[in-house]
Amino acid sequence: MQAPLDDRAREILDAVVELNIETGRPVSSGLVERSVRRRLSSATIRNVMKSLEGAGYLEQPHTSSGRVPTDAGFRAFVDGLRAGWSLRRYEAPAGMKTLVRRSLTRSTGATGIKDLARLLSRLTAALGIIVGPSWEAVRVVRVEVYPRALRRALLAVVLDNAQIRTGLIAFDEDRTPGILAEAAELLTRRAGGRTVAEIRAGALEPPDLLRSPASRCASQLAREGRRVLAGLVSGEIELEGVANVLGEPEFQDPEPLRELLRFLESPQLVREALSRLDGQVKDGFGVWIGSENPVRGLRHFTVLTRGFVVDGRRGVLAVLGPRRMGFQRAFHGMDLLGTAIDADPGRVAS
Repeated sequence: MQAPLDDRAREILDAVVELNIETGRPVSSGLVERSVRRRLSSATIRNVMKSLEGAGYLEQPHTSSGRVPTDAGFRAFVDGLRAGWSLRRYEAPAGMKTLVRRSLTRSTGATGIKDLARLLSRLTAALGIIVGPSWEAVRVVRVEVYPRALRRALLAVVLDNAQIRTGLIAFDEDRTPGILAEAAELLTRRAGGRTVAEIRAGALEPPDLLRSPASRCASQLAREGRRVLAGLVSGEIELEGVANVLGEPEFQDPEPLRELLRFLESPQLVREALSRLDGQVKDGFGVWIGSENPVRGLRHFTVLTRGFVVDGRRGVLAVLGPRRMGFQRAFHGMDLLGTAIDADPGRVAS
């Protein structure tokens, strides 16, 4: 645990963090002297920076270089930023507010997850990731079947969030329109009111004691219905702004780049990691800096998360960037977008 900081040490640490975020380079005492508000000599600043290094807040990459924040130094800066966030949040730049308002009201329809990820990336100048709300609790309203040929039909599953999922089915024997209609009615009686999670778990396939043509058809439709709904439980995922991250100086080292690409190439890994992080957040933002991150592949980065709710289902806004992320801009961007979604969740395609 790092020692507490007095006001002078905190001001100097904040200056080092802000200058490092801006330049991506080690920060000298002379540069800090020109940045702090109080009148301090270079010698005093050097002594304080040396003390901050000894306390674990700063480190010196090379003997002749300036200093850079450690994960603990970034953490102290972020904690100070968050401590006054209830007031600071209203200082968001007018341009960011305008961008959110225009982006979410540009069309008469709901905003898709991909568009939200693109907007989040623009707001934060980082990699924006959206994990859409889970479909587990969405319920089936009815099942419809439309003949396409004697052995082919279109299955449509109507959900209570106004979504329809479809799939083309091939039968192993002829199915007349009458049998298909009866099978659809049987399946609707079984499926009506069931959640997507229940159907994926096999709730539509009880033992068939009658073995009529319609019931056999309904059993096959039930299996196909599970396939149609197979990709829904985890929710949609989109990411935008990879170039925002790859342009940072940190990626001159190939190891962070390899870790990032390994992480991003697996949507399942992204979804599981961000859901895991979001599960640790009780309220507001979650912030994980470098080695703090419980997801091993993300320990070269900073990750921010904020949950949102659409139709009673939880999704996640996430921002990923270098350890020296522009925290204040990222907080403002996530706060503005998350607040807009919370105020009008109907604007988000669910």
